[in-house]
Amino acid sequence: MSTSGSNSGALRPFTARELIEEATSRAGIRPAQLSSEIIEKSLDQLNLVFTEMLNRGVQLWRRQRSILPVYMNRAIVPLDPGVNMVAKLTRRSLSRQVGVPFSNQGGDASLAFDGLLDTACAQTATNGSVGCLFASPIQITTVGVNFSEAMAGAFFYEYTQDGVTWTALDAYSGEIGAGRWLWRDLDGAPAALGWRVRSVAPTFFAPAEIYFGNTPTEIVLGPWNLDEYNAMPNKTEPGRVVNYYQQRDRDAPVLMVWPVPDQSAMYDQLVVWTYDFIQTVDLATQALDVPRRWYDAITAKLARRLCRSLPEADFGRYDMLRGEELEAVELAEGEERDPSNVNIDLGVGVYTA
Repeated sequence: MSTSGSNSGALRPFTARELIEEATSRAGIRPAQLSSEIIEKSLDQLNLVFTEMLNRGVQLWRRQRSILPVYMNRAIVPLDPGVNMVAKLTRRSLSRQVGVPFSNQGGDASLAFDGLLDTACAQTATNGSVGCLFASPIQITTVGVNFSEAMAGAFFYEYTQDGVTWTALDAYSGEIGAGRWLWRDLDGAPAALGWRVRSVAPTFFAPAEIYFGNTPTEIVLGPWNLDEYNAMPNKTEPGRVVNYYQQRDRDAPVLMVWPVPDQSAMYDQLVVWTYDFIQTVDLATQALDVPRRWYDAITAKLARRLCRSLPEADFGRYDMLRGEELEAVELAEGEERDPSNVNIDLGVGVYTA
């Protein structure tokens, strides 16, 4: 592999085909022998390598932070697609900031700030904005929007210092269901005289609630095992979430929270750190969802697997490839580290005695 011309020392990213060519070569298969069947089989084995790595639980690059909304009277909180397991979870509350509401495309702007989810600022034209102007500059660190109707489009989070010129600080693009919350943290937000959410979509913007928040407070939530959750006599007790049980379903893992969110938890969010699945490779031209520090280890793993599963390979190389794999994986796992201080938690008792 060549290095970049920017003198950064970064290696050129591998595609799946390049990794397969190197792995099959190590397994004794010449490049001229690479048929579509061999490539397809190699892709299958490569995805199995990713599954094995997921089970090792060392993939820091797939450790992600996200914000999950909670909904009143709902004990089950779905996790984002692609989540394998929750690592850490906190409940966050904010201080709401409300100025003078405005809407530039019709509708009653005050209905987006009245604390009721059954009212909405229903605009009468597309590509509208709803927000607040404040008497003095104020910093907004998080914005939440509850949609009264399903929408698909782009949403921009903007601020102004003069009420005329608006600057976008963040954006979201996608589909949002009716009655759903969309929470966004505004990294680097300044103190400003005005804040708004601007919609760019083919349908009218009709937010049931817009929440401009700051001064976040987070408390750590304790995970329950199945015995503890099952032993709770009242699983529907209302309140603000303090505990959760993680149900690792096959395709859509969920959190079962307790107490069940009520009116007091209307604007709460769950800040969650998760370990996510490594993206599947479907095409030989596709880039790999792994950092460069793992390239050699993955190549070694794939070479050993292909030596075992492909009749065109030289099985006499298997022991050598196994040794190379162990060495490469040991080096990669040693570098898969967080240089912060280590706190050892024995984690005794996955289940109660």
